[in-house]
Amino acid sequence: MTEFIYLHGFASGPGSQKARVFKDRFEKANLSLTIPDLQQGDFENLTLTKQVSLVQSIIDAKSGAQFALIGSSMGGYVAALTAETRKEIQALYLMAPGFNFLSRWMENMGWNEKFAIPDLIRVFHYRYNREVTLNTRLFRDAMNWDSLSLTRDIPTRVVHGLHDETVPVQESRDFAGSRPWCQLRELDSDHGLFSCIDWIVDDCMKFFRTVGC
Repeated sequence: MTEFIYLHGFASGPGSQKARVFKDRFEKANLSLTIPDLQQGDFENLTLTKQVSLVQSIIDAKSGAQFALIGSSMGGYVAALTAETRKEIQALYLMAPGFNFLSRWMENMGWNEKFAIPDLIRVFHYRYNREVTLNTRLFRDAMNWDSLSLTRDIPTRVVHGLHDETVPVQESRDFAGSRPWCQLRELDSDHGLFSCIDWIVDDCMKFFRTVGC
């Protein structure tokens, strides 16, 4: 039986609205869904490497099991990165995945050179409903992942809101357009996609059944 892992987005957590809906629906369908806390109690020192390593440890702890990953925003990017490193991952379902994470942040923050990045910045954290400190090691670490080609041919479905102002839908169009194994569905929604959450969970379960997960 496939093990499912849900990966939440940046400045979010395992108790987010979408995560709770997925957890409830998967439990009702008698499907195992693990929702790790990707920031591991230390948001300030969050990195992609730490997030990928956490997911890898969950997979490695269940020898012989097969996995499918569900990722939201940055969690979608982390899911895609992790899938390149573990053959046990059989399929991906990505919601507004944060592809080109590094270049988008660099542009939005006006950081044109590595030396221009300050050590700490303040960002709004939805889980805590306030601004918190973030170590920009996150972005320096992301440089190590930015060159990783996401070329593993596994069933992948992406859903993305047409009105997404955080991660432009063009990111997913570019990703899916160069990967024949990837399906893209554009939705009349924003980055959070919560207006379509019931449809999305149904679509996710249907997709995984279709690909044999």
